[in-house]
Amino acid sequence: MAHRLYEYDDFEATIRIYSTAEGGRRTPAFNGIRWDFTYADNSQPTVTLYMIWPDFFADGGQALPTDQPLPVGDELSARMLVLMDEMRAEVHRDKIAPGVRFFCHEGEKRVAEGVVTKITGLFTPRDEQRQA
Repeated sequence: MAHRLYEYDDFEATIRIYSTAEGGRRTPAFNGIRWDFTYADNSQPTVTLYMIWPDFFADGGQALPTDQPLPVGDELSARMLVLMDEMRAEVHRDKIAPGVRFFCHEGEKRVAEGVVTKITGLFTPRDEQRQA
């Protein structure tokens, strides 16, 4: 099995980290970063941030190193983990699907954008994932 940062994942996505000129971070991001997540659908009058964290990975499924800066401006593959289990059913199962766009935030600041590419464990209860 490929090395992973988290035991589970709920979906996969591609994420592009913004450059400083685009308003992104001034310092490099590393795998294991704990960004907040918001949907890009503009249906909410205020931005609602969710704890959904990326685990960036290479073509073979291996998690990218946590001690090397992530490239800025490239599309990176990531396994995404919804941290709050109850939010998986209450919010995200109805909203997350391939093609859904989102933003990664540090506080109110957008630092990256992404698109969902594949649903993985989102609809499988965590206790069943533990047994698999």
